[in-house]
Amino acid sequence: MTDERTINEVRETLATIKRLLAAQVGSDLTIAERAPLLHRLGVDRSTIAAVCNTTENVVSVRVAESRRGSRGARRNSGGTKAPAEADL
Repeated sequence: MTDERTINEVRETLATIKRLLAAQVGSDLTIAERAPLLHRLGVDRSTIAAVCNTTENVVSVRVAESRRGSRGARRNSGGTKAPAEADL
């Protein structure tokens, strides 16, 4: 029983340390920059949401957007593609 209690105390302490360290990383960045950075460092979405003062859903969206990279946010163009140039 004492071992279980000690293990739980250690887990809680480590969780607190993790949140404190995550709060220090990229504090001057926007959520769109900070969330993917913390995610790449292995911080879970709930912790990222807590230190960024946002929701897990927002964190998930920002991480997904960063994975798309230069393609940017998902959008429906609804238009037609520009015609390919003919070889001369």
